[in-house]
Amino acid sequence: MALPHLGLGPLGIPGIAMVGGILVMVLGAIDDVRGLDFKTKLVVEVFVAYMLLHAGLRINLSVLPFVGEDVFLHALYSIPLTILWVVGVMNAVNLVDGIDGLASGVVAIAFASMALAYGLAGDLPLVFVALVFVGALAGFLVHNFNPASIFMGDSGSLFLGYALAVYTLSGPIREEAILTPALPLLALGLPLLDTSLSMVRRVSSRRAMMAPDHDHIHHRMSRAMSTRKAVAVLYAISAMFGLLAVLADSTTGMGVLIALGCAAAVATGLLIRLGYVRLPYAAPALKPVAFPPTVGSNTPDVNVDSDAPAPAQSDAGPPRPSPLARRPAPPASPPRSSRAIP
Repeated sequence: MALPHLGLGPLGIPGIAMVGGILVMVLGAIDDVRGLDFKTKLVVEVFVAYMLLHAGLRINLSVLPFVGEDVFLHALYSIPLTILWVVGVMNAVNLVDGIDGLASGVVAIAFASMALAYGLAGDLPLVFVALVFVGALAGFLVHNFNPASIFMGDSGSLFLGYALAVYTLSGPIREEAILTPALPLLALGLPLLDTSLSMVRRVSSRRAMMAPDHDHIHHRMSRAMSTRKAVAVLYAISAMFGLLAVLADSTTGMGVLIALGCAAAVATGLLIRLGYVRLPYAAPALKPVAFPPTVGSNTPDVNVDSDAPAPAQSDAGPPRPSPLARRPAPPASPPRSSRAIP
């Protein structure tokens, strides 16, 4: 989806992408240390997206029959969609960074699936870039998995989302160009699904779009099982989306429709199982279970009766009562009468 370079001196597309990444990391670091309001972050994110547009990275809509080669119509639709994609992917990864090891693992799976798809297409430079990110995230995940000892913060999650957005915009256009978006949309299926749910939830409850809540997919999962099990299940779901993305990118016609249909079935089943969608004959949704927090985690305790954040939990299950715990004292016997028995 990359267009020709628009003349930005010696930097070119790679240089502008690196400058944008540095700005995103600085933005996230300031937010981690001092805190920033969402308007400030949104302005910087839109500015970075516009930098990519000016460098020549944008969504190519010339394949659409009503756009064609019309430069005005292409700019009219491509510019806002590209900005929405870059800002949306950055925030999608940021939102999924809610429990230990989830964001880094999901992003690594997305990069790995796209590397496989581009490798099958013979685009080796993009494969190499993706494998660099997969290796770096695998090393980071060793220390970020529950119980985590290091955390990426907003600087890490925003940068990873930015890197994914730039990577997807740099991908080649398929012969059936209208099917090109299937690969990034499916590879990022879990973060995009969670972000879409968040938007619907906030609009339906008439809250601000950027208002925080604790009802994301990973929150509901970690309330029903331990953090490690929840992350493992979400890894498996991300891998399913990734394999469907590879299938959609390597086939045509009916194969793409089958991949999209399977992805829709996986997403619908997940929403039903977590209680977002209620059907009369569906299996009961997962019920919240309280677990003790894992030492060393940054996730607070859960309150299953409120909208509190999901905890980091141990796989050992609920704690057993100590055998040395003090037993309750027996009830006192009623006083005897002082009257003599005749």
